[in-house]
Amino acid sequence: MRARRASRAGLRRLALEQAALRRRERLPEHVEVAVYYVVSEALTNAAKHASASVVRVYIGVDGGTLRLSIADDGIGGADPARGTGLIGLRDRVEAVGGTLDVSSIAGHGTSLSIAIPAR
Repeated sequence: MRARRASRAGLRRLALEQAALRRRERLPEHVEVAVYYVVSEALTNAAKHASASVVRVYIGVDGGTLRLSIADDGIGGADPARGTGLIGLRDRVEAVGGTLDVSSIAGHGTSLSIAIPAR
């Protein structure tokens, strides 16, 4: 059922490579919510706009900072100044005290690097 909905919406299937965060304790709820939002929006953007076939998602905690990296092999050329999607992601990350950096060279995919205080 989900595959049919995606096909009707013009979405492509993506291969997702991920590295899991292995922690015994949970992160603060506001951090978990921000990470969920960013990852889901980045996957949606990769499928709808980037013509990506692979998206890599890596997450880890280093010295009290959650680090999230999302990279696709799509068409690149994403510009936060031209659309609300990346602006919304940046706003969400900054609202929890984090930073978001975008690298998106035309023809070379898009990479997002996010750092959020994990406390």
